[in-house]
Amino acid sequence: MSSAADSSDKKRIDYLKSLPSIRERCQQVFNLAIDQDQLEFWEVDQATLPAIVDFCVYLISRDYGADYQSIPPHGRWRHFLANERDRISPLLEEWRADSSLDPLEMGRRLVDLFVVAVLMDAGAGDEWKFTEPIEESCSTSTNANESLEQGIGRSEGLAVGTLHAFKRGVFSSDPQRPHRVDPAALSSLTPEKVAEFMQSKPGNQMVGLEGRSTLLQKLGCLLSNGSKYFPAQDPENIPSRPGNLIDYIISHPNVLPIPRAMMQGEISVPVDVLWEAIIDEKHGLGSIWPKEGREPIDGEFIGDVWTCEALNRVTKDGGHVPFHKLSQWLTYSLIEVLEKTLKWVITGSEKMTGLPEYRNGGLLIDFEYIRPKPLAFTKSLGLEGTEANAFSLMGSLPALAASHGAIVEWRALTVIALDRIKDAINKKLGLMINSSQALSLPQVLEAATWKGGREIASIKRAKDGKSAGPPIKVVSDGTVF
Repeated sequence: MSSAADSSDKKRIDYLKSLPSIRERCQQVFNLAIDQDQLEFWEVDQATLPAIVDFCVYLISRDYGADYQSIPPHGRWRHFLANERDRISPLLEEWRADSSLDPLEMGRRLVDLFVVAVLMDAGAGDEWKFTEPIEESCSTSTNANESLEQGIGRSEGLAVGTLHAFKRGVFSSDPQRPHRVDPAALSSLTPEKVAEFMQSKPGNQMVGLEGRSTLLQKLGCLLSNGSKYFPAQDPENIPSRPGNLIDYIISHPNVLPIPRAMMQGEISVPVDVLWEAIIDEKHGLGSIWPKEGREPIDGEFIGDVWTCEALNRVTKDGGHVPFHKLSQWLTYSLIEVLEKTLKWVITGSEKMTGLPEYRNGGLLIDFEYIRPKPLAFTKSLGLEGTEANAFSLMGSLPALAASHGAIVEWRALTVIALDRIKDAINKKLGLMINSSQALSLPQVLEAATWKGGREIASIKRAKDGKSAGPPIKVVSDGTVF
């Protein structure tokens, strides 16, 4: 292969790993749906957008009133507050009481926790719940009895279970330093150990134990081998940790101090600095994602990037559409940690997109903003039939792989629809778009679309006291949805 071809391939790969590529490529897919109904599996009905916006505004009003500035950003932090109990503040207070800890070390510890908590945040199944220890559940929670009797499920339960494991030193190999994450401990986390600290057992079975264990072990391997993004402070005594990402950021040439009269270490961090460490598929966190079921781009696996055949028919460029959902979820979560605990300012985060996962995407299907083309679905699965009976088969379709064209199109439509919903919500609330008073995309994800997707799913599909899943079933290894 010529050097010119190599250079072209590298540019394409670098582009598909970038944040701007997500919105740009998804916009191309969205345009195909809007302009001439050129998508294979979905059609878009823009007339239903007001109904979605009304539902989202109702949720915002119900939960926050008119105090829009109090709406927090979408991130893993919210899940640690399950059942109206703040579990992070007491941990920070405990660390602040230790005079040997400086703010940077407290930041490292939270980054340690949040990285592991995000990696644990895959679908746990309808059956599993985490029950907190009695003495801790009853201390400050206003809903302690509910938590004790019913446990905490799904993303919130996974976060709370991970936090308790972190506090007990499960992720540390040094009993004297329990509140950290290090490679030796991560490498020892078998599926059986994960099952134990997450209370998975017959009758309370968590799905995806193998996948979680593998991700944690791969993180341990990355840290053991050394990475510029997670520099060890003292290789002989203190191993590399996810929290050492803070040290990498501080030393980056594009990171600048914020000019203030009283400097306390505040810095301005371009989001691209953080993103590089998370997306890099060789030395960053991008190296730990599974390759099985993924599509190589020019021979390289670069994560959550898939082929959209409808787009390829028009562009003739491979039709690759990047989403990088879990990488963006981790980025959103770490931004909040860095801004809250260290008072850093992360710039350029508007490059990030709404998350193309089943709650945000399910909202669009349940409100019929996007409608399936049933015959395309059934044909893609080798099922014969007419347009009429294809509709009847839609309710019994098997779970679709993340690479299936219907899922790729759905996710691309979701990214752009979330931008439109955000602007429409701000307009309905009388908030000037792009002003300092307007709701940001992370706020809309938190207070409206993600929550709205969960609530409309519950209204339409919940039964037997179990939370409801998405309107379309997806086969996932925990790093896509």
